[in-house]
Amino acid sequence: MKTTRDSTHSLQTPKRRRSEISFYDEINRNRTQNSSRNSRMETHCWILFMCASLSEAFNIDTEHPLRFNGAAEDFFGYSVYQSEFENRKQIIVGAPLKRNSRGEIYSCTVDLLSCRPLHWPGSESVRFFGMSTAVSSAAVGRLTSCSPYLPHECDGNSYLNGICFQFSSDLQAISNFTAAYQECTKREVNLVFLFDGSASMKDKEFEMNKKFIIDVMKTFSNSSIKFAAVQFSSTFRTVFDFNDYQDGSAEEKLMKEKHMKSLTNTRRAIKYVLTNLLNNASSGADLSAQKALVIITDGDPTDPDSENIILKRCDEQNILRYIIGVGKLDLTRLTQLASEPKTNNTFYIQDYNGLEGLLDNLQKKIYNIEGSKDAQSKDRLKELSQSGFSVLYQKDSVIVGSVGSNDWRGSLYEVTGSGSGFKETEIKNPDVSKDSYMGYSAVLGMRGGISLLFSGAPRAEHTGLVTLFTKNEGTWIVTRNITGEQTGSYFGASLNVLDLDSDGETDFLLVGAPLFHQSQPRAEGRLYVYDLSEEYFQKTLNVSESNTGRFAASLASLKDLNGDSLSDVAVGAPLENDGEGVVYIYLGDRTHGVNPEHVQRIPARLVLPGLKQFGVSLSGQMDMSDDNLIDVVIGAQGGIVLLKARPVMSVSAQLSFSPSEISLTDFECPSDKELNAFNLTSCLTVAERTSSSGSLKKNLNVSLNLNVDVMRGINRGFFVQSDSSSRTLQQFVLLDSGISCFSFPIFMKRCTADTVSPLKIRMNFSQTEMFSESSKAILDIHSRTEEYVEFWGRPALLKRDFNRDYLSLLG
Repeated sequence: MKTTRDSTHSLQTPKRRRSEISFYDEINRNRTQNSSRNSRMETHCWILFMCASLSEAFNIDTEHPLRFNGAAEDFFGYSVYQSEFENRKQIIVGAPLKRNSRGEIYSCTVDLLSCRPLHWPGSESVRFFGMSTAVSSAAVGRLTSCSPYLPHECDGNSYLNGICFQFSSDLQAISNFTAAYQECTKREVNLVFLFDGSASMKDKEFEMNKKFIIDVMKTFSNSSIKFAAVQFSSTFRTVFDFNDYQDGSAEEKLMKEKHMKSLTNTRRAIKYVLTNLLNNASSGADLSAQKALVIITDGDPTDPDSENIILKRCDEQNILRYIIGVGKLDLTRLTQLASEPKTNNTFYIQDYNGLEGLLDNLQKKIYNIEGSKDAQSKDRLKELSQSGFSVLYQKDSVIVGSVGSNDWRGSLYEVTGSGSGFKETEIKNPDVSKDSYMGYSAVLGMRGGISLLFSGAPRAEHTGLVTLFTKNEGTWIVTRNITGEQTGSYFGASLNVLDLDSDGETDFLLVGAPLFHQSQPRAEGRLYVYDLSEEYFQKTLNVSESNTGRFAASLASLKDLNGDSLSDVAVGAPLENDGEGVVYIYLGDRTHGVNPEHVQRIPARLVLPGLKQFGVSLSGQMDMSDDNLIDVVIGAQGGIVLLKARPVMSVSAQLSFSPSEISLTDFECPSDKELNAFNLTSCLTVAERTSSSGSLKKNLNVSLNLNVDVMRGINRGFFVQSDSSSRTLQQFVLLDSGISCFSFPIFMKRCTADTVSPLKIRMNFSQTEMFSESSKAILDIHSRTEEYVEFWGRPALLKRDFNRDYLSLLG
């Protein structure tokens, strides 16, 4: 596994609307005017402070990405998790298509710039291991990674379950568990052969009947099926019962059975079987077993049952009935004896020679009886559970999503213990319909000491559903449901929670609907934000960004990036830019949880060029580079990237003038001379909003722009002597923490016509990346992004000092 650290310049990206967060302060103007009998010049100085935000490049550093490259065919980067094991900060990376789709997880260490696979002792049948992973927040870290694809066969039925492996603090696989696993437990079946012994049957055909029964029993000799046999004609006789079958005497008794050669009283024979065999424990019957009856006859029933009393008893007891009709007979009458679906459970052969060809079809029917709890029901509880589709830690337990449980309604399983001693408890919402996929996503929260469990079911009711479970006396119960608003939007496919002020209380729920479609303006994907402070699921915000990008396919709660003491959010749009992918960064907001305008847009081509599905996975809860700043890890198909945060600096400005008094005698007309009227001093105070540490450079490159007499068409002041047109000045400065002052001479012509109007100076400053190697910090977007500050001179009094007149300029 190779890693590279380099600086990558952005390629040309589609032009997008700039997203800026601006905070405006009210402009207060206080003017004082005094009058004097003497002639005077009133000078006002007005300064505008304005800071432009860098909306497309906030404090996530995209110029110095730390890359870990893998194979795209392995989907290295499908999942990413920041963690710390063995006193070393690591990134756990999933590659579910590695090793012919068996899957793999890797531990990538930031300080060693390397990745190593974590060994897991899984069977060859496991697929897509590493599709979901969770890291324990306990002091002694543990890791659980799952595969939702553990197939196994059970008597012709394919089961699809899941398996999870648990790793110790030194990242060694120590145990595994298979929640929602369907064991191949063969259902007990009691099957009775009711075969015709009427006079219409030849002795040779009677013997063929016996051979057919023996062949069926031999086929199922190692199964959980017990057999019995009854010959019927005008009377009935038990040939062998279930006890005989178990003690091995059934075949001998069958071969000795004599041909009755009388009428065909089929219905009464069925009643005899119910009374003497299937419902008679002394015959060896298991009264809780699935009951089945195979009737072999070449004649129509001769005994009446006008009210179908016997068949109704069979239906009430769920007795499966298969009919084999031989020769010339009325199939319509025979079909009525079969269980539903009657046509499928009725077989016809021209003569007894056809029994051998019928054997395979009948065997399949019997296999279905044994391999399912109810052959007439299509409900599947755990058979296709696919547990491990999602996974997370909850204190001393692990919770896994099981999307295929209960006919794909889905559910979750809470697992305690480990290895062979693990215990599981199903968590389900009884109101979800089939094919809802509950457990597709899951996330935990805490509010008021109550544990919260959110789970997404993106196909529920076609719009998607999120269910909130709360834990009451150790049991998870359904508290609230919230449904999506658009069919097919996959609402609930991604979830996360936001502890806005990091006080341990979950404040907001984030829900992704990556297939949400919006036509005007065109967008695909939507982020929903719900406030949990007052009433669960109080929606506060909808956010959409990308065009056909699957926006909100992945969500990550980020610890405070910019020093405002609020958690932030990253949202992935892995199919934006023709499948390359984009990640959006949003700042936290006290009212809505998330500010609706992104502060940074990170396209794949900027940090992982050449890869697809950038943003398919996100993580941003740790400082990985020991600078006390949160770093963000982003996964793509074939690589991951660690993007470091940059220090965020706030800037405030003050202006002063020197000298504070200007002599009136310096101004005279006519004259073409100039004078240095005063010096303008700008002091910029830089303070860090974040709390970075170490040797990280906190310089700030700033472009200062000054404009003299900004409100006038013809300026009176200028910056360059002998160049009265130099009313503007731009200067690039490198600011350190603390106060930095810069002085600028202001020149004026001695002959100035207007000595009454105020002299107004505008200064704006913005960050520039002109000296990127010397500056690692970034200007805070809250730093007076557009603020007006005015300095008004007090009334200028004509002073007489040594026969000279002065005008006071007092700020």
